[in-house]
Amino acid sequence: MDLPSSTSLLEAFSNAEDVDRLERGGNDLGPFAQFVASGSKKISDQPHMTLTHNVLQTYPLDSYLATINELLSPQTPDIFLGEHNQPFELERTFQIQLPNISEESKEYLHLKGALRIVPLELRNHLLGAYIKYVHPLLPVIDLQWFLFNVMIEDEALFPSPLLHQAVMLAGSAFIEQETAVKAGFSSRKALRRTLFGRAKLLYEFETEPNAYTQIQALLLMMQWHGSGDGHKVPTYWFDLAYSTAERVGLLGSLETGSFSHKHRLWWCLYVRDRILSLGFRRPLRIPNSEVKMSLLEATKYYSSEPYHELVLVMLGEASVMLNWENQERMMLLFIQEIKLAHCVGVIINLLYQDTWSPSPSGDCEYSMVPKSNISQAAITGCEQLLRTWIQDLPAPAHYFSPSLLHGCHTGSPEIVLLVHQAFLYLLHLTAMSILCQAASTGGDGLETTIISEMRGLTLRVNETLNELHECRMLHFLPGSTVTILGIILEASIPDLKVPDAIVRMQAMSSLYACEEAAGHLLQTYPAAEIVLSQAQNARGHILGLIRT
Repeated sequence: MDLPSSTSLLEAFSNAEDVDRLERGGNDLGPFAQFVASGSKKISDQPHMTLTHNVLQTYPLDSYLATINELLSPQTPDIFLGEHNQPFELERTFQIQLPNISEESKEYLHLKGALRIVPLELRNHLLGAYIKYVHPLLPVIDLQWFLFNVMIEDEALFPSPLLHQAVMLAGSAFIEQETAVKAGFSSRKALRRTLFGRAKLLYEFETEPNAYTQIQALLLMMQWHGSGDGHKVPTYWFDLAYSTAERVGLLGSLETGSFSHKHRLWWCLYVRDRILSLGFRRPLRIPNSEVKMSLLEATKYYSSEPYHELVLVMLGEASVMLNWENQERMMLLFIQEIKLAHCVGVIINLLYQDTWSPSPSGDCEYSMVPKSNISQAAITGCEQLLRTWIQDLPAPAHYFSPSLLHGCHTGSPEIVLLVHQAFLYLLHLTAMSILCQAASTGGDGLETTIISEMRGLTLRVNETLNELHECRMLHFLPGSTVTILGIILEASIPDLKVPDAIVRMQAMSSLYACEEAAGHLLQTYPAAEIVLSQAQNARGHILGLIRT
């Protein structure tokens, strides 16, 4: 091998995770690693080691222990016989030729399980969850083409293992725990970690030569919300996707009046950029000046061709989402999401400015900070933009209480689409709340009116969360909901200390609603722990349990 490929392979070895290892108690090392690491557990007892405060104490070759163990220790499969002792399904792997991949790299990918295909029954559940809870507001793939090539053609010859694993990963956030366990995984979390590890390895080993497919997969990999050292936040995967789109000139290749799946891909990037900026307080990657809203006219969501009958059979109850009426409703929701994202982008430009600021690590990072001296006229203009959005919202995109739906089970299209309608409604309320907070520095009379309006917005968020909780649909909201909870919680905290008892009770109710919602989302999105912590601290302060 030449030097560059050797170097990249070594880096991949160093960073690779055992993507097929189940969650187990303890951190048992393999036999070879135990030999190498023997005697290293009590570093403080070693006379030649200098103890320095806040400096990790290691031996010179400690960084290679994990890699050596992975290469020499027996592999632990990612499936096992479950409680019901169901028979093993023959292991399925991708057989497609991977271009520009050395045999050594391919063997390593096989060794790590990155080229394994999930069992058929689990695959169908994952695809059903993807269609219902991911695709409506993030339609990055040509769904009809994907389903045909995965479910009708030879799945082992699917042209992009990376995209395949990324779609499975995205759907895994919304399946039941029992489904993952029945398929042989210890938990849904273990399944998600396995699928993410496979997609991550396939991306890092550059198995996908098509830039547009890379963008699709990276946007779906943003659906992974892990935790721990070395974890990459969603902005990392988005920045990779956007830089790839810039490199191939995605926006410049789009034309008004013509349709291609690239239009949808561009708008997916656009929407994610706005929502990520809101949650992570990072500058917009796609400037408002580059946006061509006229391209919306060329954004087609679905194909008029019917889906293959066998695809519909294998998808079960999820297949009803693919009929013409529901596809049209999903397209409508996506277009409304784009328009709302445009409003969010305008608000971000109005309220924040880009700057270099110190990070907790001591380095400087490029982020957004609130502007000073924002004119009331500009804020009013943004408020009108949001009011126009909600007033012009087509009836099928409006959120309403689930109690108005009688006889609908949780998997019905009406309930599924209501989850997406609820997310758009919550995002709209959050954007309005941000504007109210910015405007609350005005005159006394104006401030009183705005604070009252902000409390009304918080109350509506509270009601929506409670309604979704009552119909057991709260955990189907996307990960961006954590951002909404954090912003609404921040807006509620000041009211915990006001003299008015009714206002305090409403604020406490909002606190509990955000805390309860974060608890449900925590099962899938570890970032919800931040909201939980903030809510608990606020309650502790108000009850006198925490003193500052």
